[in-house]
Amino acid sequence: MSWKLITPPTGLAVSMVEAQTAARADPDENGVSPLDGEIQRAIRTYTTEAEAETNRAIMDQTWRLTLDRFNGAIELRRPPLLQVVHVKFYDTENVQRTLDPQDYQVDGESEPGYIVPADGKGWPATASRINAVEVQIRCGYGPDHTSVPDSISGFIIARLSEHFQSGGKAENKHVRRLLWPEVVY
Repeated sequence: MSWKLITPPTGLAVSMVEAQTAARADPDENGVSPLDGEIQRAIRTYTTEAEAETNRAIMDQTWRLTLDRFNGAIELRRPPLLQVVHVKFYDTENVQRTLDPQDYQVDGESEPGYIVPADGKGWPATASRINAVEVQIRCGYGPDHTSVPDSISGFIIARLSEHFQSGGKAENKHVRRLLWPEVVY
């Protein structure tokens, strides 16, 4: 089993205005600061940190899971699940096929989500090969900062503030507690 990022997030988990304030940047009349490049890198870094701490996808992104065979329920890590893009497999003749969405059920409410065969169905037989099954999913809260939970954006803002105000040297151990309500086990 392996996970591969197919389409990385394009949006930022907090607004540039919030981030500039946390960094104590001094934007010009157009809202641009000389620190904007560093601020954007730091936002992405702390978003990745929040994803690692919570086992979630924060911004809209696409992942591919590959398996050697179908086996019961397929866990879809990185909630929240937005969409199962497709389920593909190599049949016993080693031809890649796309499984009809009517042949499986998606549980996007559970975290992590999962897919199982539809009622009265089973998983199809696959070729005996590595990576015979491919599941592609979209996950995350959305394309921009407006849908990110306050606890996560608060964590990112706090980390930005630490980064720019102390040169990244001091870390308040209590800031991580902001993420506790969002952790998926």
